[in-house]
Amino acid sequence: MRSRLPPGLSALGERLNDVGFERTRRALAGLVLSLFVSLYLLIALNRPEGLTAAMLALAGCYAVAFLGVVAEWFWGRWFASGLGWSGIMVAIASLAMLGWTPFIAIYGGLHLLVVVALLGKKMAARYDLQEAWRARYNMDEFGVDRLRKTVTRAAASLPSLILWALGPKEGEGMVLALGGLCALALAGTGLRGVVRMRSWGVLALGGALAAVLAFGHVTAFTAGLHATGAPGAESLFELAGPTLAFACLAAAVLPFVGPVRRFLRRTT
Repeated sequence: MRSRLPPGLSALGERLNDVGFERTRRALAGLVLSLFVSLYLLIALNRPEGLTAAMLALAGCYAVAFLGVVAEWFWGRWFASGLGWSGIMVAIASLAMLGWTPFIAIYGGLHLLVVVALLGKKMAARYDLQEAWRARYNMDEFGVDRLRKTVTRAAASLPSLILWALGPKEGEGMVLALGGLCALALAGTGLRGVVRMRSWGVLALGGALAAVLAFGHVTAFTAGLHATGAPGAESLFELAGPTLAFACLAAAVLPFVGPVRRFLRRTT
């Protein structure tokens, strides 16, 4: 299965194959994920205004990734890597828009550590190359590769969807709030369906994408930049929320556009 990673990470993955230590790297990724579970739970216990529900949902999201990695479920590496990429992208955007902040750099570095720890063919052999689930669902190399990309990208959208749907809202109507909750519910349901090889899972992800486009104001952060002349926290929230969620969901659904179109042509 050919890698679609950037050249630098792909080369690092090849080196990790030579190094091995799959169990150690799995434990390291699990440790970082459990750290984020504890962090979000502690923040939620402090009852921050408007963020309690979002912090609890993020803790649950990282707990699922932790269990998937530690239990070596076939999709665990994909799901955890998706959360890792989400954290990396948010950290890069934050550093670019707000300037150097040690906490944000550490936040991004820990997510990068999860992604790197789960790289390599030897690590893939412990998860997505397991014969049991591939035989059960009759998956070939192309199917596994397409499923991997969809699960990883859909998982990367979850933190952004959680912050947008459950985070604080000022001046937004009930319709927009319900739209965010609907997008989050569809994304979570769709991700579950895709992992279980259900066709409705892709449709649910497509519905989440449509909901984000309809209610998320995915280009609102650019308006904030033009209005203030400089990036701020509000623009960053818009970028790390609905905008990033829309990009990840679009990338998740994209591999299935061709097959769906061919199926519709055959049935019409």
